[in-house]
Amino acid sequence: MDDSVRLVDPAPEHLPILMSWITAKDQCEQWGGPLFRYPFTRESFREDCRWGELAGGALVGGDGELLAFGQYYLRRDRCHFGRLIVSPAHRGLRLGEELVRELARKGCEELGAEECSLFVLKDNAAAQALYDRLGFARADYPEPFDWLDQCEYLVAPAGALCGPAVSNTL
Repeated sequence: MDDSVRLVDPAPEHLPILMSWITAKDQCEQWGGPLFRYPFTRESFREDCRWGELAGGALVGGDGELLAFGQYYLRRDRCHFGRLIVSPAHRGLRLGEELVRELARKGCEELGAEECSLFVLKDNAAAQALYDRLGFARADYPEPFDWLDQCEYLVAPAGALCGPAVSNTL
């Protein structure tokens, strides 16, 4: 991975770029869940992804270009990831791995969590392959959850995810 890639706090200028990556209703549902409104406005997008409310990170290149984005919060005593996405122009470069590792490092430290979790749609083969490579394992989710029949609940120990750090400016 290029040493100039780093995780930074999401900034207002990242919002329109992130919005431009989501161009279809099914893609929006896959990324944001069934309650995320599409088509969206800047305001509805901010509200639905809880911009500024949920912690997150933006993976940027040396020139400041937004490469990937994700959020995290405490769920069932784990650092739970949501809304993970890599720029369409940069997919296939393992930036998703960097994003998850850096969010795990930052989120587990901030939240005091020893494990990470996420939901992934059963038909999202690329994301499933990424999470398998990172060491996530399928687990039963212990309570009812809307559209759980379409998802896998995955967990991983934080130590397995927190590999070598990229430059961190947070």
